[in-house]
Amino acid sequence: MAESDWDTVMVLRKKGPTAAQAKSKQAILAAQRRGEDVETSKKWAAGQNKQHSITKNTAKLDRETEELHHDRVTLEVGKVI
Repeated sequence: MAESDWDTVMVLRKKGPTAAQAKSKQAILAAQRRGEDVETSKKWAAGQNKQHSITKNTAKLDRETEELHHDRVTLEVGKVI
């Protein structure tokens, strides 16, 4: 019983900022003033109602008039398969 350590221990450190607090404009500016490295980037289409992106070649596909089709195989090939 003499081996148990019942002394009180004090931890002197502050709780870190939450995720919402760390992302705030004030927190970013404070970190920049302290000289810390801060990397900020905007998510693609953040805050916009864009579910799909339009590719650049859609107009090119609309202007396309050539009829494309696959070559047909004979009935014998189908029977072998």
